[in-house]
Amino acid sequence: MIFGISGSGKTLIGQMLAQRLGIDFIEGDDYHPQANINKMKSGHALNDQDRAPWLKLLEQEIELRVKEKKPFVLSCSALRLVYRDALRKGGAIRFLFLEVAEDVVAERLKLRTGHFMPASLLHSQSLTLEKPTSKETDVVSINAAQKPGDVVAEIIRKTT
Repeated sequence: MIFGISGSGKTLIGQMLAQRLGIDFIEGDDYHPQANINKMKSGHALNDQDRAPWLKLLEQEIELRVKEKKPFVLSCSALRLVYRDALRKGGAIRFLFLEVAEDVVAERLKLRTGHFMPASLLHSQSLTLEKPTSKETDVVSINAAQKPGDVVAEIIRKTT
């Protein structure tokens, strides 16, 4: 599972990695209820109550895929430890943290079009982010400030 703040590259890197591995890609944003999308579109950050049903759907998707032994790459912000712990309930998964500075992401977001998450919420995402600690032994940190192909190469190098 690939996680990080909005604009860190979760979707692009996730798609590239899944294609390279020949497995399914699951876009976590597709599981948001319309109310969450509307809230973010209007410039308001989600809270834990907003995220709970979304995380539950993702947990169920993980559980199904793990049970059926269907490999996948999932993108999800998973900004806080409690969110990652909720996803862990779905089964044994590896987390890939796309680590990138807020100013780099801000530049990327200036170029992004068609996404419901406005750039104005970037700082709130950075404030919400709880970077993984050494206690999260299933997390691999990846330098996401690199070119996308280099990010995927680093993921492959660090996880195989």
